[in-house]
Amino acid sequence: MLEWLADSILLSIFTGSIYVIVSLGLTLTLAVVKLPNFAHAEFLTIGAYVGVVVSSVYPNNLIVIGTAAFLFCSGLALVIHHVAFKPLMDKKVSIYILVLASFAVAQFVRYSVFSWASYAGLLSATQHISIYPLVTLSNTELTNVYALAIILAIAISAALQLFLSLTSVGKSMRAIASNIDLAKLSGINVGRMVDLMWILAGGLGGLGGMIFGIYTTVTPALGFNTLLNIFAVVIIAGLTSFTGTIIGGFVVGFAQNTLMDFLYYYFGVSFGFQPLLPFALIIIVLLVKPTGLAPTSQTGFGRLRRLIRREDGNTGKEQGPKGVSGV
Repeated sequence: MLEWLADSILLSIFTGSIYVIVSLGLTLTLAVVKLPNFAHAEFLTIGAYVGVVVSSVYPNNLIVIGTAAFLFCSGLALVIHHVAFKPLMDKKVSIYILVLASFAVAQFVRYSVFSWASYAGLLSATQHISIYPLVTLSNTELTNVYALAIILAIAISAALQLFLSLTSVGKSMRAIASNIDLAKLSGINVGRMVDLMWILAGGLGGLGGMIFGIYTTVTPALGFNTLLNIFAVVIIAGLTSFTGTIIGGFVVGFAQNTLMDFLYYYFGVSFGFQPLLPFALIIIVLLVKPTGLAPTSQTGFGRLRRLIRREDGNTGKEQGPKGVSGV
C-alpha cells in the first residue's frame, strides 16, 4: 500500500526545492521594495525558455545553461524595474498602483513570450538535458536533476542569508528594507542597491525556471500556472522571511505531491483537486497565523537567548546588594 510513498516524498522534495529557489527572489523583492510582484513568475517561464535555446547549442552543460538563464532574467528584471517600476516609485504612487503595474508587466511579458514562441515553433518545447539516476533505493531513483535542485536550494538559501547578514551590501539592503529615507541619509546608494536586488530576484526566478523546465514541457504559461504556488510559499513564509521561504517551499511541495497522493490512494480524491491545495494552505495560514510560519524571536534560539538574558539579569540583581554591603 505504501509503494507510492518513497517516490512521492522525493518528488515533493524536488518540487519544494524549485519553489524555494524561485520564491527567494520574490521574498527579496517584498523585503526590500515592499512590492508583491506578480510578474515574478514570468522569470520562471523565460528561464525555462533560455534553457530550451541554450541547451540546443550546449546540451547537458548545466553550468552554461543555468548561468545563461540567471543572467538573462537578471537583465530583464533590471530593464523592467527601470522602465516600469522605478518611474512609478519615484512618483511615490501607492502600493495598489504598483501591484496593478506588475499585473500589466506580467501580461506584456507573457504575451511577448507567446508571440516569440509561436513564431519560433516553440509553443511546447523541451530542454536538451539528460536525466539519469545517481542512486536507486527501493525502486526510487535520485536523479542528477533532483540532486541539483536540492543542493542549489540549500546553497542559495544559505548564501543569501549570509550575504544579507555579513556583507556591507547586504546590510545596506536590510537598511533600505527597514527605512529607505534613513538609508538615504546614511549615505547608502539606494538606487544601486535596488538594482542589485532586482538582479538577484530575476536571476533566481530564471534559474528555478530552467531547472523546473527540465522535468516539464516548457510553454508560455509555465510561470503563470505556478504563480499561485509561489505566492502560497511567500505567504506561508510571512512575506519577507528567507527562513520562512524555505519552510513554505517544502510545505507547498509536500502538499501538492505527498498529501495529494495520500488523499487519492486512501480517500479516492481526484488529482483534479490538486490546484485547490495552495488556496487551502493560504487560507489556513492567514486564519491561524497571519504572520506566517517563519521562526520568530519567540521560538528556538530566540527563547534560549531570552532565558539567558533573564538569568543574567537576576544574577546581577542578586550580586548588587552583596557588593554594596561589603564596601
